[in-house]
Amino acid sequence: MSMIALNKADKDRHLKFMFYHLWRGEIYTVLDYLRKKVQAKNEEKYLELIGYLEKHRDEIIDYQLRKKAGKMIGSGLIEKGCDQIIGHRQKKKGMSWRETGSLSLGILRVAELNKQWEQLWFPAEAANDSMSLQWVSNL
Repeated sequence: MSMIALNKADKDRHLKFMFYHLWRGEIYTVLDYLRKKVQAKNEEKYLELIGYLEKHRDEIIDYQLRKKAGKMIGSGLIEKGCDQIIGHRQKKKGMSWRETGSLSLGILRVAELNKQWEQLWFPAEAANDSMSLQWVSNL
């Protein structure tokens, strides 16, 4: 906002409004505000901000509602778990991985952790389990 707002007071006012509404997932309110209330000193950065918000509008959720429901807000815990599970296997001394091999190993590790290893490798034995076949066919 410092490259967009005309002065510090405008910047502070705009950020306060935007943070309040974005925390609540009110992306269209913010986009409307930007288009109608903000006078930009840098048109390129202004349009870049609007473009970013429009592009990611479906990813901006109501964090306030999630917090009230006791749900996790950040992704740090999940990212740390992925790093520990996959990284534990792939970051050993002397190892190097290509993207394809890393992804393949990740899929196998997920199948093992979800107790779907047998279903993945022995689908005939799981033929009566429609969920197993659906999962295997999606690979």
